[in-house]
Amino acid sequence: MLDGAEVPIIIIGYRTPGDISDCLASLTRLKRPPSFAVTICENGGPAAFEALVDALVAPGGPCAETPAGATGDIAPNADIFRRLRRLRLGGDGPVVIVGEARENLGYAGGINACLRFLADTPGWVGAWVLNPDTQPEPDALTELVAYADLNGKGMVGSRLMYWDNPDIVRTRGLRWRRLAASPVGVDNYAPVLPPPDPADVEARIDSPSGASFYITRACLDRIGLMDERYFLYFEDLDWGLRAKASCGIGYAYNSVVPHIGGRSIGSAPARAARSRLSVYLDFRNRLIFVRHHYSGWFLWTVAVSLLRAFEYLLVGAVGNFRIALRGTLAGLRGETGRPDAIMAMTVDARTPS
Repeated sequence: MLDGAEVPIIIIGYRTPGDISDCLASLTRLKRPPSFAVTICENGGPAAFEALVDALVAPGGPCAETPAGATGDIAPNADIFRRLRRLRLGGDGPVVIVGEARENLGYAGGINACLRFLADTPGWVGAWVLNPDTQPEPDALTELVAYADLNGKGMVGSRLMYWDNPDIVRTRGLRWRRLAASPVGVDNYAPVLPPPDPADVEARIDSPSGASFYITRACLDRIGLMDERYFLYFEDLDWGLRAKASCGIGYAYNSVVPHIGGRSIGSAPARAARSRLSVYLDFRNRLIFVRHHYSGWFLWTVAVSLLRAFEYLLVGAVGNFRIALRGTLAGLRGETGRPDAIMAMTVDARTPS
């Protein structure tokens, strides 16, 4: 199925065929070894699946059809994908498998669907999870795998860069701040040079960023799949903390991945511009996360969340204030999974970027 690829690259899409097409175009320039294949889970429904395949095989697109056509040697699993297409990157390069999810699985669910699909495939040593709006540099995968092997790390993150500024680091990873009751990017806006001490970075991060990270198959076997209760937000931090405790996490400075960020789910910096879905999940999932990992801080986190909800009022974002309260109450009640009622209110609801 993967033609003996050592690393499956996993991408989760939601109606962003242009981003995924650009991402795959950058993957045609990846150096090898390791050998790789690409598995994409499209969460956006039948029309989105068809639009994605059309974009990938369009003239000038990054892929080409295989002679086997729509299904080839792949049997769709009714519990995971409704349809599958088998393509080739660059025409005759690595395999690209595009799957149509039977429903919107969210970020964690989409990654888990791909991993379940690949579970019985022999030979792969680890998986690289990429956001669709990234364009990795040619050495990005080679450096991730080499760092994991040389340093005995089960999960390794890339150096995420701003799209339009090659001199400034976007983030080196994520850290949870208990007093502030929020995650923070480590070394945001740090200069690229000089290179940091990897041991210092790894001591300060709790998880790689979900935009680009590599997990070994051995680590996956130890910590299990992503937690689908979150749907979106906090699932990467949760998985990273579990990996840190069981397998070790690392930071591969030489794995460079430019990342646009924030376009899909509406997670804009300005409070008034944030989508209802992003606000709701931020507040709800914060409580899910703290209850699971830092239960002694739960009441403190509730108090901080309520204060942060009122910050929306200070900027006149009354609608988002109400959604923040609604998310906090959902977290208190222990609600999890896909928030269908909120998504119905959010016209531009997206999976994460």
